[in-house]
Amino acid sequence: MAKKVSNKRHLGITILAVLGYIGAVVTFLMGIALLLGSAYLGSLIASIPATAEISSIIATIGTMGFIVLGIIFIGLAILDYFIAKGLWNGKNWARILMLILAGLGVLSSLWPFNIVNIVIDGVIIWYLGFYKPAVKYFR
Repeated sequence: MAKKVSNKRHLGITILAVLGYIGAVVTFLMGIALLLGSAYLGSLIASIPATAEISSIIATIGTMGFIVLGIIFIGLAILDYFIAKGLWNGKNWARILMLILAGLGVLSSLWPFNIVNIVIDGVIIWYLGFYKPAVKYFR
């Protein structure tokens, strides 16, 4: 007999998905800001008193660093969007990916010790991993 899957999305899943969408928009905007501001930030770095050769090298490296960071942020925003969409639609891969990311969040919060992040990630792990009404929604 086939396993019955609940079609009703639990409130906590809706909250996680909406927060994921909001996080994706904010991360995307930060990535765009880094890309658009990279030339300006590079010129600020170039204005640091130093020899002309060193100043231009530092400006180029700084500009490229901001461009790379902007691209990384945009990539993370796309990932956030797809995870949020997967949670919204009840995809099990999104639940598993959120569990992995929350676990990594707990590990990264151990040093320096950040109790707020540990508690938030711990609640996400409990909710998506063990809370039966939420787990049953995913297929």
